[in-house]
Amino acid sequence: MIVWLILLGIVALVIGLIVGTQIYEDRIDKQVAETADWLETEATIHDAVIERVDKYTSYPSFGFSYVVDGEYFSGRFFLKADSEQSEELTKALLNRRFPVQYDPDSSSNWYIAQANMDGFEILQKLSSGSPSDWGPYRSDGDEPIDLHIN
Repeated sequence: MIVWLILLGIVALVIGLIVGTQIYEDRIDKQVAETADWLETEATIHDAVIERVDKYTSYPSFGFSYVVDGEYFSGRFFLKADSEQSEELTKALLNRRFPVQYDPDSSSNWYIAQANMDGFEILQKLSSGSPSDWGPYRSDGDEPIDLHIN
């Protein structure tokens, strides 16, 4: 009897994880779909660091800015690259210009429509999906490695 209860609990947990993942993915898909009517402008990468996104993973992180009606807005995205490629990317992409979409009702909300940059997958393509400062993301107090060369 106890074995069956344990198996039932495991099955319920797996089903819960699947349903939870699907709900999360549906929410992100809905947010991306809402960007269809957003306007496009040009953004410029002005900052590049290698940043820890969880306990074992670091990716190059790029700060960018864009102008809407004379007002500056900024954001940050990550590229999926290994450590050797990350160092090269942080130097190569400084001052790079790329298209970014913004919400005309709230210009600080942005979306990067392209799937990759220089052949590397763009992570964090939507302003509302930023990695949080708690949970598995950057919660251990480590500062990003600044490779910005002046």
